[in-house]
Amino acid sequence: MSYSIPDCFMIAFAVGLVFGLVYEALRIVRLILRFGAAVFICDIAFFMLAAAAVFKLSESLGNYVRIYTVLGFGAGVFAYIVTIGRILNLAESAASIAWRKTIGRLIHKIGDSVQKLFGIIVQKSKVLFGKISKHFDNVQENHLKRLQSRHKTLYNRNRLDKTGESEEVHVIKATIKRSS
Repeated sequence: MSYSIPDCFMIAFAVGLVFGLVYEALRIVRLILRFGAAVFICDIAFFMLAAAAVFKLSESLGNYVRIYTVLGFGAGVFAYIVTIGRILNLAESAASIAWRKTIGRLIHKIGDSVQKLFGIIVQKSKVLFGKISKHFDNVQENHLKRLQSRHKTLYNRNRLDKTGESEEVHVIKATIKRSS
């Protein structure tokens, strides 16, 4: 079926007006996610979706991408943005401010609570790890103290008692001379 140029332009204009809703949805996402990467991703997504819509529209109107189809689509999106889009932009801005004030404060309070809880956990674990560290230090000191007895030398008293050997059998005696 063949469409005239004004018909193609008006159909593309109507599709552009409707496609303005896609722009509006992506603008809401940009308002919620307030960082540069979200704006970039939303803009790229809009232009890719718009290109796909214009291509599909042109294909259905006569299998050719015509300049009047592209211009009609762009005019429709532009008309949406400067009319209905401005009105919705005011409402979205008010909703965004309300969102940030209520939900933002709630998220901030939850974050503070989590931070305090994490601080308590860290302090308790610090005390617990301090006690464990002291215990192992004491065990190691006691172990070293037993080996450094001044009065007698124990080599493996349990083994010696079982075998009946004396401590003198497997001991190497040496004299140490210190030079000055």
